[in-house]
Amino acid sequence: MSRTPLLLAAALACAIPAAGAVAAVPDSASICGRVSVFDASPRSRHLYPAVLIAVDGNLPGPTEATSFRLTPGRHLLTVAENIDAEQFASLPQFERGRAGRERYKTLEIDVQPGVTYRLAAQFNLDRRASIKDNAYWDPTIWSEVAE
Repeated sequence: MSRTPLLLAAALACAIPAAGAVAAVPDSASICGRVSVFDASPRSRHLYPAVLIAVDGNLPGPTEATSFRLTPGRHLLTVAENIDAEQFASLPQFERGRAGRERYKTLEIDVQPGVTYRLAAQFNLDRRASIKDNAYWDPTIWSEVAE
């Protein structure tokens, strides 16, 4: 078998479906990148779980997934925080619950092939009461791992 069909098959394995930028095909880590929301972020750095809401405006995949395959290039991630409730007093916690989609933030990343980007919510302790202006957290890539 020649290399051309193999390269074409690998490229198609990471091709963007019509509905978005997330591929739902067998692993092709050599040409795809990944965004991981698996909660391994260090609390000592005030990093908490993040929820990937959308990639380039489209749903990223199954809700139970912790890793999402993306084509190389720039992508806009829509992210929600999942900071532990005990980090907030009762009134700010109540305000967080009412915020809904206004709590979402975006993060632009440049995906490289064969790299997993670990996504988290950076909790800004000095702004923990700034719920209404959404300043208490920021989406962040806390680690990049070459696969």
